[in-house]
Amino acid sequence: MKKIIRIMAYLLVFWVCAHFFPSFASAAPGDNLQGIGLQDSTPVYAKTSTNSTVLKSYERGTLLRYSTYNTSWYKATVYIRGKATTGYIRKRDVENAVTPQSDMQGVGNVKPTNVYALASNSSKVLKSYSKGTILKYKTFTSNWYQATVYLNGRATAGYIDASDVENADNSPASLSGVSLDDPVKVYQQATETSNVLKSYGQGTILKYQTFTSNWYKATVYVRGKAKTGFISKKQVENADPEPTDLLGVGLKSSTKVYDSPNSNSNTLKAYRKGTILQYRTFTSEWYQATVYVNGKARTGYISKNDVEDGEVSPTALEGIGVNNRTFVYAQASTDSEQLKIYNQGTILQYETFTSNWYKAKVYLDGQARTGYIAKNDVENADDQPTTLNGIAAKAPTKIYTSPVGANTIKSYTQGSSLKYQTYTSGWYQATVYVNGKKQSGYIKNSDVENLEAVPKQLQGYGAKSPTNVYATPSTSASVLKSYGHGSELKYKTYTASWYQATVYVDGKARTGYIHKNDVSDTPQTVYQTTEYDHTFSQAADIQMTRTPKANGSGTIPATRSQVEYYMNPDNFAKDASSYFQFLKLSHSAQLSANEINSKVLNNKGTLTGTAAAFIEAGEKFNINEVYLMAHALHETNNGKSALAAGVGVDTKGNVVGSGQTPAYTVYNMYGYGAYDGCALSCGAKYAFDHNWFTPEAAVIGGAEDVAKNYINRGQDTLYKMRWNPANPGVHQYATHVSWAVSQTTKISDIYSLLDNYVLNYDIPQYRNQPETGTISELPAGVYGVTTTRLNFRTEPNSSSGATIISTLDNGQKVEVLGSNGNGWYQVKVGSQTGWVSSSYVDLLNLLEVTASSLNVRTEPSTNGGLVGGLSNGTLVAGMLDSNNHLSKNGVWYQIDYNGSARWVSGGNNGEYISEK
Repeated sequence: MKKIIRIMAYLLVFWVCAHFFPSFASAAPGDNLQGIGLQDSTPVYAKTSTNSTVLKSYERGTLLRYSTYNTSWYKATVYIRGKATTGYIRKRDVENAVTPQSDMQGVGNVKPTNVYALASNSSKVLKSYSKGTILKYKTFTSNWYQATVYLNGRATAGYIDASDVENADNSPASLSGVSLDDPVKVYQQATETSNVLKSYGQGTILKYQTFTSNWYKATVYVRGKAKTGFISKKQVENADPEPTDLLGVGLKSSTKVYDSPNSNSNTLKAYRKGTILQYRTFTSEWYQATVYVNGKARTGYISKNDVEDGEVSPTALEGIGVNNRTFVYAQASTDSEQLKIYNQGTILQYETFTSNWYKAKVYLDGQARTGYIAKNDVENADDQPTTLNGIAAKAPTKIYTSPVGANTIKSYTQGSSLKYQTYTSGWYQATVYVNGKKQSGYIKNSDVENLEAVPKQLQGYGAKSPTNVYATPSTSASVLKSYGHGSELKYKTYTASWYQATVYVDGKARTGYIHKNDVSDTPQTVYQTTEYDHTFSQAADIQMTRTPKANGSGTIPATRSQVEYYMNPDNFAKDASSYFQFLKLSHSAQLSANEINSKVLNNKGTLTGTAAAFIEAGEKFNINEVYLMAHALHETNNGKSALAAGVGVDTKGNVVGSGQTPAYTVYNMYGYGAYDGCALSCGAKYAFDHNWFTPEAAVIGGAEDVAKNYINRGQDTLYKMRWNPANPGVHQYATHVSWAVSQTTKISDIYSLLDNYVLNYDIPQYRNQPETGTISELPAGVYGVTTTRLNFRTEPNSSSGATIISTLDNGQKVEVLGSNGNGWYQVKVGSQTGWVSSSYVDLLNLLEVTASSLNVRTEPSTNGGLVGGLSNGTLVAGMLDSNNHLSKNGVWYQIDYNGSARWVSGGNNGEYISEK
């Protein structure tokens, strides 16, 4: 019997050795490594070269023994036909097994989880386990574990792919938690397809240990016997292992404490909304609390949704009551007992508690009590106040004992300089001295204005008449200096309502203050009306005695209607360029020479490049240089007239003849002395007498004459220079009725190029001045014929060539639409409507009824059918024949009557119809 046992033992040893250590890879002396073949056919070479003979090959995953040889090769012993032979294995063809091995436990992670005969997925499967099976194995290689399985009762070594199992926690931690589902199951294996050992309801407190990433391990009792089971992690939530004690507020009208963390469980106790509660952290949805039921301590659970936590590290605050009555409550609920009541503006101390409540200490009968203040009932003071400088904005500005505005401890006059700190949204806090004692007071934010932290330098214009600079920032303060409406000013920001400026009083610099409402950051347009003591008709009568002219050369006398049109300021709209005739010219426009040379005087004959001279003239003589340029450009035909180009004169200033050498060349840029009939010679002599021997000298010298003779004498607008409304007919610059208007287009063009300027207008007003001229419409079908070549214009004035649409030929027929009563007809030429001077148009067919009433008939006879009647003064259009003559039959006129040709009698002596 012993012999049989011995034989069996030998057979077992042989089988194990054949499996773990194949006969073809037996150990050689000094072997100290074992590993597995990594190649599908792992070769053993005769030499340390892959080009040498392959002694033997092994299947992937075969367990091999070998010893180190060099950095790239192992040495192994193989048996070939029973003889031991030394061979060599490349290191990269094998992976060494782990030494020493560690015992492991884990869970089958795939279905099925296989144990292979070799460390290869292509080798024979020794045994298979269902997913979730708890397995024991040892470390082996990076991708394989080694396990012992039993086949037919015999222990057999096998291999498990490391990716097919999940290792259990080697050092499991004990946990407690709450079941999340109903039911929560404890399984026999770590898979939901295994048998259920036990089930628990939602909210049950459970104890278990960590096991794998998805499973916990737990001990349960089944029919009194302890069994190991497994709980899916997703079905439980761990309790806080180190719970934190908290203080909070019940949010529900009945805040409940349950006997388990499940709102369907029994209620141990309930509290009113706002009750201060103590509890400790437990899970993400539940707190744990100790309550007393019938005198016994019980552990209960509060839903996190039913309470709000108080601050763990509260912040101490100061604030003021904002309601007429600010309450401190016994609980954090307005329905709870009122411990104390404070008046509005009372300064209170408290600390943060919850999102809606502060916690405060109050004293009742000398004993400290903890109370709660609703956040909406107080306003926090600034915890990092900023010191500010400002001014008193009210008269007076009061400092109060508390931020409620009840008792005044000090007052300041409007504009006084003050220093204070931020406190609340409506109040500042200030330190004042009362009877020599320092005291804290409070100022309404609305009663002061803060100074600008970084003042900015600004430039603006006076918007009031006058614009005052005050000694202090108060309109009740004394006025240091006053400026006119539109005056250019420099100042810097000071407060929300005030600017600060430096002015000079009696030669000394003084700091003053300008109210923001009194200035504008954009140039101001100022309109001033000056009334004169004579009637418009009287002024026109005088002007008609001064031989007014209708053209620039002075050859055509102006009609009274033309004089009245240009004399009447109301005939010129504010938005028209012609309105610049009322611009006051008595101060410099302060322009840039480079800008004027490039934009205005470029390519303007001898005026090119003379901007500096115009600016010098403007500053020197207090005259508007825009006007000077416009005047000069107008008088010199853009710097190209004979007087502008330079006139040769002898030593007495007389113009020299052709071929003679002049003694001097003179220039005249404003037409001074260039009287009608001797413009060149008289203008040259005037220039000679005033030493205008360069264009610049003529610009500056002529400006002096204009300033001295007109601007500084009160004739400081183009209108006053032409019409002198203060003394009509005396000291007038020109005879042309449109002289004042003729320069305005150029002035307007120059101003359009500038960015900043002030416009100050002075508009005359005569007594009984007629209203603006209106268009009197004529009957349809009235025509006229021009008596000379005539400009057809966009507006009824000849001040600028820019208004010319075209030039009409002499004898051209036009349709006349109406008259403005001031010497202009509105006409239609082709499809375009415009204006022509009425002085140069003869009407062809305008008739006026002079009879008291006049019958309209179908035939030129009293026997003709009666179709209507016309009253005295009615204007009608007569019909024209092919020669543009009135169509008549004896004393009868053919007229256009309601779109049809009809007849009216002119009377035997022409007493019924007048040809206009």
